Amino acid sequence: MTAPDDDSVPATAATLSDDDIYERLIEAIVDQRLLPGTKLVEDKLGQAFGVSRTRIRQVLIRLAQEQVVTIQPNKGASIAEPTVTEAREVFEARSVVEALLVRRFIEHTAGRARTQALKALAACIEAEEDARQRGDHAMALRQSGRFHLLLADAAGHQTFARFLHKLVSRTSLILMSYAPVERSRPPASATPVRWVQACRCDEHRGLLSALRAAQGNAAEATDHAVRLMTDHLAHIEAGLCFNQPEPAQPDVFDALTTPRRGRRPRGPASPA
Repeated sequence: MTAPDDDSVPATAATLSDDDIYERLIEAIVDQRLLPGTKLVEDKLGQAFGVSRTRIRQVLIRLAQEQVVTIQPNKGASIAEPTVTEAREVFEARSVVEALLVRRFIEHTAGRARTQALKALAACIEAEEDARQRGDHAMALRQSGRFHLLLADAAGHQTFARFLHKLVSRTSLILMSYAPVERSRPPASATPVRWVQACRCDEHRGLLSALRAAQGNAAEATDHAVRLMTDHLAHIEAGLCFNQPEPAQPDVFDALTTPRRGRRPRGPASPA
């Protein structure tokens, strides 16, 4: 069975928008169901989503533009495999971007908008901690990344916020490529699985406290919050290992049709 090469698909399948397909592929990457290097065969993707290869191709092109997918002539598409140099560049870029976003958040949010943003960040931390206690690593990882994206969206710098969304997607691939390998993460499997705690809740709580304390033109408090963010990102990068065995690649159809663990949170869903 192959996916049709045009858009003549059943109405039920057509309810999936290209954005839906894009988000579900990103979600599969975040959940480590699609690992770096996994081949993305258009037929299999079409079967998994019930859409045409034409639509799949457009989504893959979009992901390639964001450097989440690699498309090679005569070889097709695959999940990108970031190099060590690229990994370090992404964290360097995030340090610059997120330092600016922290400053913008402190200097430009006020009143009801500030209160709502701080409440959303606190709720995100609580959701991450709850997921960790339940052993739902995939949900914890999504919530940890969501913390950064909520902060970026509230800061009011649309260009840098959009840029950070792309950097966070690439960070998920870096974590899967260079996080320490664990063999005991449930469900039990002989296949090595990369797992990194990524963002630590205590560091997120410290940053949230700093954001609450800093407001307007309080330069010293603002500098402290910025330093906490840059140190936080440096800690994540320092936890990566750049010389370790590769986990086995899953089948793309199985990865996308296997029920997900936990429920997807509303809003952006990417790791720190």
